[in-house]
Amino acid sequence: MSLKQRIFDYLRGKQEERDPRFPHLDQPLKIMIIYESDVLERNDNIKSIRQDLLRRQMDVTMWGYVEKKEIQTLILPQSRILGLNDYNLLGKPRDYVLTDLAAEHYDLLIDLTTRPLLPLRYIAMYTDADFKVGLNLGEGLHDMLISLPDFTPEQGEEAAIEASWLYHQIMSYLTTIKSND
Repeated sequence: MSLKQRIFDYLRGKQEERDPRFPHLDQPLKIMIIYESDVLERNDNIKSIRQDLLRRQMDVTMWGYVEKKEIQTLILPQSRILGLNDYNLLGKPRDYVLTDLAAEHYDLLIDLTTRPLLPLRYIAMYTDADFKVGLNLGEGLHDMLISLPDFTPEQGEEAAIEASWLYHQIMSYLTTIKSND
């Protein structure tokens, strides 16, 4: 286990116990989406997810991460992409990132991360949200976990999980659970 992972696990253990509140999608919600950005920072699939949520009368903030030093995208109130310079040598987000993150409270965190990326796991951990949902990556940061279907090795690249697929799974579960209240 790497030192960065040990530090993350230690800090995760220091987090206060959460009391999650299930979101009701028929009401306007303040939603945080975190995702792995593409290298060119275009993220067309994430933008279409944002449009879907805006059509549902949701207030959407998106934070992405890309493994490079220089980020070209502007930092906007509703959209931001983090890079290597936003984290210290031990992998923890810099203070200004944590301050910006702590400045807002969200009803729902939708984590569209499809692989265990430590920088986005920190964002998921430190986001102040009533309910957190994401892929089951084994770290216990979310209140609701989505499990992957079983893929066979022959499927190769076709088995890669897309953020849009994960989003539709999450929304399907949230809607189904709500309708059974």
